[in-house]
Amino acid sequence: MTSAENRFPHALGYGRINESFHQVAAAVVEDVLLRLGHTVNVVEGPHPEMYPQLAAGDMDLFADAWLPGGHEVYWEQVKDTAVEAAVLYEGCMFYWAVPAYIPESLISSLEDLANPEVADRMTTLTVQGTTPGAGLTMRSEKLIESYGLATVGWQQNIGDLQAIIDTVNQRMTAGDWFATPLWQPQYLNDVYDLRPLADPLGAFPAPDRASLLAYRKSWENMPEETRRVVSRIHYPLAAVNEMDRAVNLDGKNPLEAAREWLERNPETVNAWFV
Repeated sequence: MTSAENRFPHALGYGRINESFHQVAAAVVEDVLLRLGHTVNVVEGPHPEMYPQLAAGDMDLFADAWLPGGHEVYWEQVKDTAVEAAVLYEGCMFYWAVPAYIPESLISSLEDLANPEVADRMTTLTVQGTTPGAGLTMRSEKLIESYGLATVGWQQNIGDLQAIIDTVNQRMTAGDWFATPLWQPQYLNDVYDLRPLADPLGAFPAPDRASLLAYRKSWENMPEETRRVVSRIHYPLAAVNEMDRAVNLDGKNPLEAAREWLERNPETVNAWFV
């Protein structure tokens, strides 16, 4: 593989959201860029901080944007200066879930949570949300109103990714009856039997694609080899859960988790470099 270091004027500024499933998805691309000979400076932060930096050209690449629905409000901020460089994986989605040990005949839909008899059976009517700028958080706030859940006492606590993980771990261990905002990919789906609730009012968007974005001018100036290889990066959603689990349960950092997955899947990786 040829080196891109001397054919690009600066180290690549690479943004990612500071949540583990986003970090590992981004780390796959980071490893590919390093293999291509680029120097990569990773910056990370919450959604509302990352997208304006991309729009302004303060970073060259960003992973990953959930399009067209999940990060719709943020895409509006960058669509005039950014391009979709690659679709990293597909099928990402938001939902609320309950433990599978709660009978489906009692709770199968978000509508069921508004039933006073159901509310009386729940251990808690508080759902633990993630950061205030996350698409899941904003849509959960709206669905509490649109499904009439507030009238029986449902509310959302704002927190972060770790708060959701801790809450699910504690409540599943205790056998509590609770609901949680959740999404795919997220390693908790592989650890626990959690049932997504039907969403007849469409509070959450249809499944999205998770895309690598690039500042348009930076993308146009990158070496042809870089653009060709990076645009081919694509892997299954299950891979993100696998890498996310390695970070959260095995103590790997995102790049370590990504490299281990890449080493286990050489045929997939080799196809990107053809």
